[in-house]
Amino acid sequence: MKIRFWGVRGSTPTPGLENLRYGGNTPCVEIRTAAGEIYILDCGTGFRLLGQHLAREFGHRRIEAQVFLSHYHWDHIQGIPFFEPLYNPENTFHFHSFKSDAGSVEDVVEGQMSDPYFPVKMDMMQARRDFHDTGDAPLEFDGVRVRSLPLNHPQGCLGFRIECEGFVVVYATDNEPGSPEHDRNVRTLSEGADILIYDAQYTPLEYSNNKRGWGHSTWREGVNMAQQCGVRQLVLFHHDPDHDDVFVDSIIGEARKYFANSVAAWESLEIDLSKQQHLQPQEQVERRLGKKRQRLLVPVRVQGTRTDGTTFQEVTYLENLSVAGGYFFLENDPDANEPLVVELQIPPEETGNDPSGPIQSRVVRNQSIITGDKKKFGIGVSF
Repeated sequence: MKIRFWGVRGSTPTPGLENLRYGGNTPCVEIRTAAGEIYILDCGTGFRLLGQHLAREFGHRRIEAQVFLSHYHWDHIQGIPFFEPLYNPENTFHFHSFKSDAGSVEDVVEGQMSDPYFPVKMDMMQARRDFHDTGDAPLEFDGVRVRSLPLNHPQGCLGFRIECEGFVVVYATDNEPGSPEHDRNVRTLSEGADILIYDAQYTPLEYSNNKRGWGHSTWREGVNMAQQCGVRQLVLFHHDPDHDDVFVDSIIGEARKYFANSVAAWESLEIDLSKQQHLQPQEQVERRLGKKRQRLLVPVRVQGTRTDGTTFQEVTYLENLSVAGGYFFLENDPDANEPLVVELQIPPEETGNDPSGPIQSRVVRNQSIITGDKKKFGIGVSF
């Protein structure tokens, strides 16, 4: 069984340079069984990318898939009108969700394409479309069992437990902790899961300050659930629109202090359970490069102020770089309240230009790490 993430952002799409590594498309997760059956969880803007991929993969061959909608908020259904395979009469898609106050599954899904919200009505889609109320009983397919339970979210939401090939994947996004009934449902779904995909939209501080009642959770609640339920891997999901790549880096750094096998979902992340990839965290760069290529280490000179008020200068190497920030290790412990000056040390013969000038940055993540008998500090900075 393989899992692939096509959209990982919550609430609204966030196309921007500061989100390139994790991605800005809203929720869509694909599960592919060993037999080639396709299960899709939510249809945010990532659903459009999945549709393009399936069209290329299948060509003129017929596509059939089971589609499970956790709920009907726009960020979870807005990719449906742009899903190319729905316009092919050879294909079949079975939509599963709950009957809401606004009507049946079909009524609600078709509603977003009605006048005046969209110029093309759903009857223009020539693929066969079936709509099903999930009900209370687990759904049985060919070797796949799907159980759904309600979560704590405005206008309702479902969490899903998918059992297949001896593995268990749980999708529990858009859930606010604090309701005994719904917290119990999440624990029931998550018990002994190989992978728990969990709503981590807010930090604990954000949630306690001004996000109560918005229907979302925190990375800390995800860690608690993973620990309590014997989960093997925690995948933090539904990233907040205001959390850029460097901020998400800091969140996963904190989560791993308490539950080591945690990852933050990014677009194109693929986890092959048959290869035991869920038993240890992997970074984006490891999945891109694999074992065949070496990472390019860029030397940098860092100047800053220690926590005792003294200044330091140290040469180190960038471990990760984006347009918004970077990550590197230092032997010095910088004061997070003071700026760091980061200067790339690229020789002119490498670029044909003079070395880059200094960039003033601020510390957004400081994680102490023991390597051998030495203590180092993993520093995330925002430019």
